[in-house]
Amino acid sequence: MVIKLKKVVLKLTGKLFDEENVETLIKYSDIIRQRYTTGDRFAVVCGGGPMARHYIRISRKLGINEGWSDVIGIEVSRINASLINNLLGDIAYKYVPRSVDEFLVAWSSGRVVTLGGLQPGQSTNAVAMIIAELIGADLMINATDVDGVFDKDPKEYPDARLLPKVTIEELRRVVRSGLLAGSYELFDQLALTIAERSRIKLYFVNAFQPSRTSELLEGRSTIATEVIY
Repeated sequence: MVIKLKKVVLKLTGKLFDEENVETLIKYSDIIRQRYTTGDRFAVVCGGGPMARHYIRISRKLGINEGWSDVIGIEVSRINASLINNLLGDIAYKYVPRSVDEFLVAWSSGRVVTLGGLQPGQSTNAVAMIIAELIGADLMINATDVDGVFDKDPKEYPDARLLPKVTIEELRRVVRSGLLAGSYELFDQLALTIAERSRIKLYFVNAFQPSRTSELLEGRSTIATEVIY
């Protein structure tokens, strides 16, 4: 049975945007297109990833301040959004919004909207939560580079344990928030605050396993972390 969701925000880690992951990006396009045909609405927020951090490092070496370094990183995230936009073809709104106002105009078209960052000092995780709150999303999926939320960093600790469910307070304890351009981790404080006040259904899932995102969209259980309020 296909479970229809009305409004979905999908946050894709910028680490997906690499030549090695072309097939994975195509799978996401197929998933979104299939769900769109059943009546689901999508906003897809793309991170900047390694390429954004590459330019931010160059920016800092050139003596450019953190605000402008963030702007440069945001432009890379918008390029990633353009890739998804073109991959989706005729179901996508053919412009990547650069502000909340532009996003709302795009959303009113009824098409899939893709976007990257919006302003300095604000991660794409926060953008995804802001967008989710504005449209009253039924579901927010944060597709990251790990299987979900762990009790400690799984990249540093082999014994890290995946948490199938976490409260906001538990999530706050495991999240490391960055203040410098491009240093955001799994989530950040602004994203947490918006999640807490909006109480939107929120999952963390492995972006490199698109079938898990598909399972969440279908209302099936999968390897992921659910945030409970």
